[in-house]
Amino acid sequence: MSIRKRVWGAIAVGALSLGLAGCAGDSEADFGVEAVGDGVTTVGFVAVGPEGGWRNANEQAIKDMFTGGIGFELRYAPAASPSDQQSQLDSFAAFVDDGVDVILLTPTEASGWEESLQAAKAADIPVILIDRGVEASEDLYVARIAPDNYRVAYSVGSWAVETFPEGARYFVLEGVPGLSVVTERNEGFEAIVNAVGNFTKVGAQTANWSTDEGRAVIDAVLAANDNDLQLIFAQNDEMGLGAAQAVKAAGLVPGVDVKIATIDGTTGALGALAAGELSFVAQYNPFFGDVVFDVVTKTLAGTPVQSNISVESNTFDSPEAAQSALDAGLGF
Repeated sequence: MSIRKRVWGAIAVGALSLGLAGCAGDSEADFGVEAVGDGVTTVGFVAVGPEGGWRNANEQAIKDMFTGGIGFELRYAPAASPSDQQSQLDSFAAFVDDGVDVILLTPTEASGWEESLQAAKAADIPVILIDRGVEASEDLYVARIAPDNYRVAYSVGSWAVETFPEGARYFVLEGVPGLSVVTERNEGFEAIVNAVGNFTKVGAQTANWSTDEGRAVIDAVLAANDNDLQLIFAQNDEMGLGAAQAVKAAGLVPGVDVKIATIDGTTGALGALAAGELSFVAQYNPFFGDVVFDVVTKTLAGTPVQSNISVESNTFDSPEAAQSALDAGLGF
């Protein structure tokens, strides 16, 4: 049975719960949207576009849910680049002008959306945030659907504290500056690492979610610290894989001399964990197109939904766990 058919069945029996975790009450904004009828419903997706394995999997999961002759027309508008907010603002404005029925938004950065969201609300077009949050009043959007960045990063910190009971010198590879996910992942990781008091933060630097930049940053960090580094927290898999390359280039053994923890759960990262080159991978589950679909249909039908919908994720802390995940097809 296809995912789409399973979702329709879940909606029919009311089995798909939106209160997954960390939900913050029903959205009370009145967008004046008519219930879905027999005509085609237009969904404008202001997306990030190609950025790495996680983003590709997430956006494809969403696109898959709104295509295939089920009464929806998805208009996909990726950013000109993963950091080009202006192209997203332009696409958002075009969707408002065109009078789409609903807008899905994954912002390239958190700030600068208030005016656009106000325009959508004035046009009675509900907005649903996908993955990333925005710095705007919550009454300007219906819901945010995402794995819980804080909780996922906290799981990395918990593993680090257990793995290094005497503490460690660590470095953080951060994603694109200005994103809510970067802030939330820093806060989750450091909430527990800072609490124990015996970890030394060597530094943090953006590597823009890139394998090549991750390697370049860690090359420089290891050289500047005479290879005295025990832990690297990479905020996504690609940067962590680049860090592993840098560790090997420095004559060290990743997973032994320097442990590397990452977030996402791509096939490449799970393979590296299975091979011992990564030490911990926290899954940031991208496969929630069904939840997005359910929120869209309920919103257009006038049914209240939770304003903060958290998608459950897993963690993998050993080569055996990684291989089991790969065998189960959990990579992407």
